[in-house]
Amino acid sequence: MKRFLNKVIIITGASSGIGKATALKCGLEGGKIVIVARNLKNINETVDIFIKFGLSPENILPIEADISNDNSPKEIIEKTIYKYGKIDVLINNAGVVGKEGISNEESIELFDHIFKINVRGLVKLSEEVIPYLKKTKGNIVNISSIASSIPGSFSLFYRMSKAAVDIYTQSLAGKLGEYGIRVNSVNPGMTATKIFTTLPSVDGLNISEEEMLKHFHDLLNNSVPLKRMASPEEIANLICFISSDEGSYITGSCYIIDGGFKVNCAMSTSPIEKKI
Repeated sequence: MKRFLNKVIIITGASSGIGKATALKCGLEGGKIVIVARNLKNINETVDIFIKFGLSPENILPIEADISNDNSPKEIIEKTIYKYGKIDVLINNAGVVGKEGISNEESIELFDHIFKINVRGLVKLSEEVIPYLKKTKGNIVNISSIASSIPGSFSLFYRMSKAAVDIYTQSLAGKLGEYGIRVNSVNPGMTATKIFTTLPSVDGLNISEEEMLKHFHDLLNNSVPLKRMASPEEIANLICFISSDEGSYITGSCYIIDGGFKVNCAMSTSPIEKKI
């Protein structure tokens, strides 16, 4: 039995990485997939790939949108309802990292940029979708990060934004439970996605790309018991379980999927941290 048969699933940041892997998996399991991303070229390439995997074009709705734009969440919902008439699942995956340290002349601008996408956009889209999830007793999955609970100076505002996502997830779950709506987050560790592999562009920091790459290599060997990054598909597996009916009694949970990183967490005391 396909877990998402005739379910309508909105996925932001769906043209790459975890979002793309999740959208494909949901589509292969019968879902009607709403692909939301900022880059139209990437969206079209993603749609072409999905069709090659056997998904029907009728079950794919591509939407070019930037969730940092306050008008986008309402437009996303309206287009989805116009085509499919309902919404069953929202997967808030869109996000940015940022590479700032604590001391940075542009820190407030970076703070605003990161929070506008990672928190404000996520909240606005969630609030817009709630009336429709009440009708379907659907659910929301927010993609957070293990960084939400690991203090450190590097990517400080990213960590703060993901901590906010976790608190919002748990609070919203408590608020919406009476309507049969579930809300959870998935908190990945190091994952082989573009958002992570482009992180070593350390403009403005006194760290070479080679040092940063060595830092991540050392983290994998010294701090991740499985000694590798996750694949986007492995994260998608957890997202799909939680958002399917198999996860029907799961709400208010923040699921860590990090290869055991937090067991041996060393990020906050790493040599790289001390240099930033």
